[in-house]
Amino acid sequence: MRHPFKLLGLLVLASTGCDRLQDEPIFVYGRAEQRDGSPLVGATLAYERAKVEYPTNSGVPEPWPKPVFTPYGTATTEATGDYFLEMLYGDVQAVNPAQPELPTSYRYRISRLEEDGAGTFVSFVFWDDVELPLLKTWDARLTLTPGSEGTVVSFAPAPPTSEVPVTGEEVNIVTVENEVVPGHPTTPEPVLFLTSGGKPVFRWWGAPSPWTASPYVLEDFASPEVQLRAMSIGEWWFYPLGAKSSPLTFRQEWRTAPMPMPAGTLRPVSRGVSCTPVPEPEDPCPWTDGRLEPVRLPLGITPPVWITLTLPEPTRLRHAVVRGMEGTNGSYFILEGSVDGEQWTRLALTPLLLSEDPIDRGRWRLADQTQWDSPFDGRLYRGDGAGLFGETPLEDVGPVRYVRLTGTSYANGNNGVQRSISSLAEVSLFE
Repeated sequence: MRHPFKLLGLLVLASTGCDRLQDEPIFVYGRAEQRDGSPLVGATLAYERAKVEYPTNSGVPEPWPKPVFTPYGTATTEATGDYFLEMLYGDVQAVNPAQPELPTSYRYRISRLEEDGAGTFVSFVFWDDVELPLLKTWDARLTLTPGSEGTVVSFAPAPPTSEVPVTGEEVNIVTVENEVVPGHPTTPEPVLFLTSGGKPVFRWWGAPSPWTASPYVLEDFASPEVQLRAMSIGEWWFYPLGAKSSPLTFRQEWRTAPMPMPAGTLRPVSRGVSCTPVPEPEDPCPWTDGRLEPVRLPLGITPPVWITLTLPEPTRLRHAVVRGMEGTNGSYFILEGSVDGEQWTRLALTPLLLSEDPIDRGRWRLADQTQWDSPFDGRLYRGDGAGLFGETPLEDVGPVRYVRLTGTSYANGNNGVQRSISSLAEVSLFE
């Protein structure tokens, strides 16, 4: 059978040649499959469009703004699972008459959500006829079983890296060793989300299977749920017959439906205790209230900064969980304890849960730009600024009344550089 993408190029060649007009149609080809690999037949897929926006410069580092996608069209999958998306060239790269050299770019998104809540999407930017990665839901087989040390979460590996279509080419990238290598799309990793009432209880990028949710992680949250997500960033080039060459930069994500977990029953001894600093002098401590709301530290504090908790009385501590910590560049958190607030002893030096960075610097920009693209879930971003998590047993140093927390980095082979905390959701201490 003739490849539909090449046929589209021949039609374009016969009708218009290589020059594109604003009202001229261009096409995106894709294929959708069921979880078992069979073609997805007769399914209606909606696709949407959003203007590519840029962060505002307010003097404070800003993430890329959340895009506003609006409906653009629908496509129906054929007996082979193939589908076509049709757009006007001016709806992809709109010419500004005042600045024709700076066209307005748009990002598109196609998604599929299944009845059980599992789903996938691809968001992408392009210029002309291209092909998309395979649209196929992750068969994660997420299961929960009781274990002696907590609820055991098991799941299948993340989806494989998307293969470049026969009509496309991979973009070469330069490594940190200055080697030029094919720029394969980034390898999807399972991202485990544990939430309660939609708030972050725990997150682990690159989580192993099986993983045990300990009583310390579940704490006393009444309605915990677990969900898996994965993502991949990539760029391909296409040279269709009769059409302009075009890059395709894309983000692909997969998600499972949230699954309820047993409620937690372990209340931390740190719940509701006071801390310093706080956003306002008269405020209660927002990082021990159990509300799981990420709260920024007061601006103007000279780094490095410690968050210090004051317990009602000296207590022998056993375990700690840190949730939603930002500002540490993805390295370690340090906990120290003291009886009098003067002499401090190390309780823990523990890595925050972030696996090795597989994304080259050029793709970090795309990962940052597209972090809000999911039509189903919230932000998905690996870097510092998304909130990191960790748990650890504590050294038995005897009873302590004061506990302080900060971050440190061992990047680039240094011996530890203290980092300030810019935001935190919760710190929980257990006796």
